[in-house]
Amino acid sequence: MKKLLVAALLAVTVGMTGCSGEEKENTSTAGESTTTEVDQAANDAKESLGDSVSLPSESVVKVMSDTWKVDGSSDVYVMEEDGTGNKNGDPFTFECGFDDENHITLHITMDETGEEELYALSTDKTGYGVDLTALDGGDDLLFLPADITFLDLSDERASGIPGKWSDGNGNTYTFKDDNTMVIDDSETETEGTYSVVENSEGTRLLKLVVEGGALEFEFTLNDDGTEMDLQSPGTETVHHWTKE
Repeated sequence: MKKLLVAALLAVTVGMTGCSGEEKENTSTAGESTTTEVDQAANDAKESLGDSVSLPSESVVKVMSDTWKVDGSSDVYVMEEDGTGNKNGDPFTFECGFDDENHITLHITMDETGEEELYALSTDKTGYGVDLTALDGGDDLLFLPADITFLDLSDERASGIPGKWSDGNGNTYTFKDDNTMVIDDSETETEGTYSVVENSEGTRLLKLVVEGGALEFEFTLNDDGTEMDLQSPGTETVHHWTKE
């Protein structure tokens, strides 16, 4: 049972915040649900770890609770933490869970028609979107947060990012024009991807995605694009990088 809990927590913290850590070759077929077993394992763990342990299925629901636009479509999904939501205004209920094919699952049931949608979830390469692979023969979807705008690297708001940056602590960050990046700490190189967005409040954000997770920073560039200040949302520490 402990292995189930560990696998579930890894699925939530890794699969939903950075890279899924698995190939997608087998994600088109639904497996048998293991949600009850996984949640029960988390519930049992509260005895030793305390009440701070959340049920894994509830953690996924919290991640999905947002307003999402569907890439390439006019559809908009609004999802709430209580498991209710709507698709273009039509109400539905939804559940998140797990199955024995190592999927993190999303099951939507439309209130009025009873129509169902079943997907396997994984984050996209930007770290902001969620890939939904249909497990019921439907269409695959890409959910993108409705409150952010992705900035092309040719946009003047993001054009200063590509290049090699140093944080003054021996680490360098090389951002390429194809949204890939390399982090070099003088001993190892870590490859990943990055994206630049602007939220509805006009704040520009830089997200770095590597295997196992992601980091997000609010950033400002100086006028000539040679210096950049970065700050993780909700923190007071400011990191100062210079372009080499």
